[in-house]
Amino acid sequence: MKPSHIIPALTTVSLLLMGCAQTSVVDDWRSSEAVIHKPEKVAVVVALPDALMRQAIEIDVAEILKKKGTPAVPSSNLPGIGGGIRGEIDTEKATAALRNAGVDGVIVAFYSGGGVEDSYERSDYWGEYVGTGGGYYWGRPYFTDVYVVRQGPGYSDIREVTYVETSYYDLETEQPIWRIVTKTKDNQHTDTAADIASKIASQMSSAGLN
Repeated sequence: MKPSHIIPALTTVSLLLMGCAQTSVVDDWRSSEAVIHKPEKVAVVVALPDALMRQAIEIDVAEILKKKGTPAVPSSNLPGIGGGIRGEIDTEKATAALRNAGVDGVIVAFYSGGGVEDSYERSDYWGEYVGTGGGYYWGRPYFTDVYVVRQGPGYSDIREVTYVETSYYDLETEQPIWRIVTKTKDNQHTDTAADIASKIASQMSSAGLN
């Protein structure tokens, strides 16, 4: 394969690999206190004003967490916790309702920021085969491959980004165990809920909660 064919192929592979990692943890915190017990029932609370969207995301996140070892349930399906909660949750009432439902751990996620982000990719250079050249050296002919240097243009990549803060609380002590802030790029073409759920599962596992 000529270099001119190799470069586009490698670029395509790189873009495909990049597409698999659109969500990253940009900040994290964990309690210095040792985990006393593993939860038997964890409620997933996603703070969104739209009740149907909130329920759909909670269900998706809970299903992924269950597959990864956390006994999670969507909070919007529990008695006394339904409806929109963004800026409206009553902590005492919610805590009582969760305890009545047999919940001993709570995962709370809410949108904490976002907007448009852009980055400039520099131009690329590569050698392109153009043929065979030759000449004479001490009366003898010689031949060699001839390459020219090509330059590809740079470009600016503009993407929507979303920041989500997620925390886990032990309902018996009412204390936070860990907290992370995730950043998702290109969220219009990314399964953000699945990506964040995977990060949550990693935190639950590393904290010894699974």
